[in-house]
Amino acid sequence: MTPIVFINSKQVPFIWQIMNGKKIWETRNRDTLGRVVGKRVFLAETGNGKPVVRCSAELCRAIPINNPGIWDDLRETTCIPVGSKYDWQPDTKVKYIYFIRKVQKVRRFTPPEGKRHGRVWMEYEEE
Repeated sequence: MTPIVFINSKQVPFIWQIMNGKKIWETRNRDTLGRVVGKRVFLAETGNGKPVVRCSAELCRAIPINNPGIWDDLRETTCIPVGSKYDWQPDTKVKYIYFIRKVQKVRRFTPPEGKRHGRVWMEYEEE
């Protein structure tokens, strides 16, 4: 089984940035991707209709960032725009970043409806 990580690309084309090597860090407000660290995952683009899997990758161990200055230093490689809902907020205490590596484009597909756990679907079985 290959987990699917859902990435909202409605406002910013994060999936395209990942596939083109510009975005090398996936960011979360909590360590929600720990279950898939070190595994091959599919990355699905959401926010523009049904989710579409566009590539696979490996995510490395979460690094907690608790300093807005460090966050700003990483902005170019996280591709998070200043002021977006994914940016550092006044009440932010920590952000988690996961290094994205071994990105491979895959033949696009829409995953069937299934049981998701937040932004990760752990139960997708490849055909």
